[in-house]
Amino acid sequence: MIIQSLVRRYEDIGSVSPGWQRREVSYALDISGNGVLLGVVPLEFHDGKNMRKREFILPVEPPGRTSGIKSAFLCDNGGYLLGADPKRGAEKFQASRELHLRALEKTGTVEAAAIKAYFEMGAPADWIKLISFGTAAAAKFVFQVNGRFICYETDSIRAAWDFYYAQSDSDEHEKIRCLVTGKLDSPVPTHGALKLRGGQSSGSSLISANCESFTSYGKTVKDRAADIGKYAAFAYVTALNDLLKSENNRQFIGGDTLVYWSEDGGGLEEEVFSWTSQPKESDADRLSALMERAASGRKVQIEGCKPDSKFYLLCLSPNSGRISIRFFYADHFGAILAHNLRHYSNLELYKAGNDRFQFLPPWLLLSETTVKKSASDAAPLLGGQLMHSIISGDPYPLTLYHSILARIRAGEDITKTKAAIIKAFLIRNFNEGEVVTMMLNTQTDDRPYALGQLFSVLEQLQTRAAKGKLNSTIRGRFFTRACSNPGNVFPILLKLSNHHSSSASLDDKNRIFFEKLKTEILRKIPKELGFPSTLTLEEQGKFILGYYHQTQDFFTSKKDREE
Repeated sequence: MIIQSLVRRYEDIGSVSPGWQRREVSYALDISGNGVLLGVVPLEFHDGKNMRKREFILPVEPPGRTSGIKSAFLCDNGGYLLGADPKRGAEKFQASRELHLRALEKTGTVEAAAIKAYFEMGAPADWIKLISFGTAAAAKFVFQVNGRFICYETDSIRAAWDFYYAQSDSDEHEKIRCLVTGKLDSPVPTHGALKLRGGQSSGSSLISANCESFTSYGKTVKDRAADIGKYAAFAYVTALNDLLKSENNRQFIGGDTLVYWSEDGGGLEEEVFSWTSQPKESDADRLSALMERAASGRKVQIEGCKPDSKFYLLCLSPNSGRISIRFFYADHFGAILAHNLRHYSNLELYKAGNDRFQFLPPWLLLSETTVKKSASDAAPLLGGQLMHSIISGDPYPLTLYHSILARIRAGEDITKTKAAIIKAFLIRNFNEGEVVTMMLNTQTDDRPYALGQLFSVLEQLQTRAAKGKLNSTIRGRFFTRACSNPGNVFPILLKLSNHHSSSASLDDKNRIFFEKLKTEILRKIPKELGFPSTLTLEEQGKFILGYYHQTQDFFTSKKDREE
């Protein structure tokens, strides 16, 4: 299903012809019509603050180049095109020479003659005067003849490579029925490399067999990894590399990479998914408009988008061997968009004036689970699990909930993001519908929620009584125990509150206000039941949400509260 969808993506977009790929190049070898190396032309350029390499459509790089000698056509590193390798430079240059002479054997144009003459003359001895040894060994080079780059745009060279690529497996007698296309095709023992963030610099494979211990049915690592034909292997690798390069088709979630695409190459659906799934500050207004339409029961429509279009999402993670697939999900675009909006509705809390994000992006949720507040430090599987739950409407991963509770128990502040995560969990995972409001719910009699309110009131009473001259409040010493074992803590806190309430530094107005508030909340905790000895994980979430709501209510104006 994954490979078939990627092959279909390649056929819908048709970015490059079979046997070609987009490659980034740092330098050009400027050669004369007689094959003499005239100079080395830098191709890197400034793009803002960054240096970027120039991109060409060039013949595909041979797969599996981590070991052995495998030359590439027209574009390669200095080890192959200049012999710039202290150990195997002569072998690499000879391999490149044989490939180019064989592929251009029947091509007699000026460009082909210049390249053949260059290799016939042997590796140039004075190239070190033009470029440093270390740079030449690692950088990619392309040929330039008479000021013209030799690449896909050179008709004669393109025709020569197309013929060579098509005939490269003609001596193979074996043909297989491709599992993807269903047609007879030549098998591919090694598939192309994918450039995935965090993966190997040389590229990683999605399908491969790289360890003898994984052998079965008598096969070894020398055999093909899967019965996938040459065309399908090229198509899915090309499509996936294009998706990984496009900012409108990929997102980073912790250490994982999410790529997504719409059937028939629907670029607008992909753009809309980008800003609805990872909203920036500038996206708040248009996302709010969609949320309002959804909340009012109206159909969410975006001009130009096709809600019935099939939409695909593939989450990938690198490791030392091959690429791991976190999940693959396919559904209609309209359904995925609806799940996204429902997720933001679950998270929605009253927006304070200093909030940076009105809609909390997934990376911000992940960062709250870590000590350093960096999404890249989140649990390895959590990013993919969270994203899958958002787009599918499935329950959120419990790891996220447990991690937030752990950070709160460790003494961290209960931020809007933490409270929003707890609220979303109570709605989706625990089917809670009473206390999950945007602001303080004064009408509910839910006991854990009321206990959270009560703790906030007692903390504020202590702060007002001390006129803010406190190094720490009851929160630092008692919050964790009050959240899990309230029966052991609240009797102590209520006695302390009587002392705070009788403090000479507290005026009568504040004293009456807090005593009245305490009494109203305590009415919601029946005397015959008393304070519970323990709270479940769900009840702890209600406690924390009650505490957050009550604390925010102390700093919310009457006008905002009424609105």
